[in-house]
Amino acid sequence: MRFSIQLVGAAALLAFGMAEQAKARGFGGARGGRYVGPRGGTVTAGRAGGVAVGPYGGVHAGGARGVRVTTPTGRTYTSGSRGRATVGPYGGVRAYGAHGRVATGPYGGVAAGRRVGVAARPYGGVAVRGARGVTYGHATRYYGAGYIGNRAAVVRRGYYGGMFTTGWYGIHTRAWRPARWVVPNFWVAPAWPAVSVFCGIPAQPILYDYGSNVVIENNYVYVNGDEVASAEDYAGQAEKIAARGRRIKPGEDDAWQPLGVFGLIQGEEKEAQNIFQLAVNKARVVRGNYYNAIADENLPVYGSVNRKSQRIAWSIGKKKKVVYETGLDNLTKDQTPVLVHYGKKRTQQMLLVRLDKPEKEK
Repeated sequence: MRFSIQLVGAAALLAFGMAEQAKARGFGGARGGRYVGPRGGTVTAGRAGGVAVGPYGGVHAGGARGVRVTTPTGRTYTSGSRGRATVGPYGGVRAYGAHGRVATGPYGGVAAGRRVGVAARPYGGVAVRGARGVTYGHATRYYGAGYIGNRAAVVRRGYYGGMFTTGWYGIHTRAWRPARWVVPNFWVAPAWPAVSVFCGIPAQPILYDYGSNVVIENNYVYVNGDEVASAEDYAGQAEKIAARGRRIKPGEDDAWQPLGVFGLIQGEEKEAQNIFQLAVNKARVVRGNYYNAIADENLPVYGSVNRKSQRIAWSIGKKKKVVYETGLDNLTKDQTPVLVHYGKKRTQQMLLVRLDKPEKEK
């Protein structure tokens, strides 16, 4: 099932739709009712419900015993006791309720909780806030390029360096370190043509912009709007790609193309404490280091690149079921979203930020 959403300034549209209620048709009733907006959106209000429909299709609804909203693009929202919901004229949803509620994005993604506010974002992302609010299963969330760039800049300013230097390798003697690099500086972002030729990938780069053109909702993965796999199968594919890299033993004299050093960021973290150093050989086997700056713990990275899909997936140490993945071309950028699969039951979206070479090594 596919839906196409054009959502420009969701919050502004929602506010506009509510303001238009002054010009709108108002409905109220002790036992609620069902109302259809001009663009096809529907609202079903429960007992003691009230509904206002704006002239451009915006809907505001409230009900002491529950409200259900279906937008013109197919998104639905159901609130529990004392629920209320606002649907903008172009399908954006903002919903609240005192007890249980569920919000569904255009691809069916679910969020639930107690005393929760839910906002359906562009491309199917769902944002949840409030006490006991929780998202579960597999999900992605849309972030604009400006937001990601600003987050990355903050992380780089807070990066203190100190790892993957001559002195660091002297202390961490078990860290992975190849005999031969393709280029002398493994901190520099590689260009896609160099990486693709080295790895034997003649095709154009494939974009994996999680939350935008790659969306996980309602336990299914959609790429450019097309359903490609269940979320469990998609995670399983990543696990197999990473496992291939574990099985293959690279040659001691293999040349390695560095992909860079990245800080893994989640939530509102401002400092890179979990660091990946990644590289790939001509057989598309991935090796590198994972370093936890707080615990001063270093573990090897094992993974590979799938030639057809260009998905790169890896795991660390003995944790074979926790798999990190993104697109190979994504790792030629300065920052990129990444998926972290915890087995086949849960997927979390995080951010990789390319880190600069420490000053003393420059």
